[in-house]
Amino acid sequence: MSDIKANKKNNRTLIAIIVVSVLPIAAAYFMFFTGIGVPEHTVNAGRLLGNPVSLSSLLEEDNAEFLQHIQQDKKWRLLIPISDECNEACELNLYTTRQVHIRLAQKSVRVERVAVNIGGTVGLRIYNEIKAEHPKLKFINLDAESWQEWLSQSETALSAEQEHFYLLVDQEGNAMMAYHSDVQGNDLLKDLKRALKYSIDFQK
Repeated sequence: MSDIKANKKNNRTLIAIIVVSVLPIAAAYFMFFTGIGVPEHTVNAGRLLGNPVSLSSLLEEDNAEFLQHIQQDKKWRLLIPISDECNEACELNLYTTRQVHIRLAQKSVRVERVAVNIGGTVGLRIYNEIKAEHPKLKFINLDAESWQEWLSQSETALSAEQEHFYLLVDQEGNAMMAYHSDVQGNDLLKDLKRALKYSIDFQK
């Protein structure tokens, strides 16, 4: 009987330890993406998507290899769509995300930038013109219609053909937030640092 009581006590202790360890991280993650409970002056710089959307359904057909990559290498990712033009706003998004990635220093290994070509041959040409300036920028090709259909599931009005933006994707491959070219590098850096602080470091 004493052994049973001891086992029950040990189980309760283990559960308590798990709750104490996991709950603060889960709460911080919730606050980060909802803004609930966060002081107004520290709300995220990005625009929260109405409904998080998983990359799995988007990549499973034509980019199965990259899908496997993100499933195995759990990082935060910035998805930067490239349509059939890259104007000043597009160039600014590429520049801002690159500089912020560099400024993360040792923590930069936990973040990956991905150019998503939805502009066909024109988008590919644009990428080839900029890739020397962005050596760590990953690249995938996607059909523009598939991209927009996937994005519409977020219940957020976004169109890469009408505006230039990029998406923040969590370590499980869920797009959570959108950023436009008017977001300053310092603000994006704060968001990423907060996301890294309250999430698991899988790169250790």
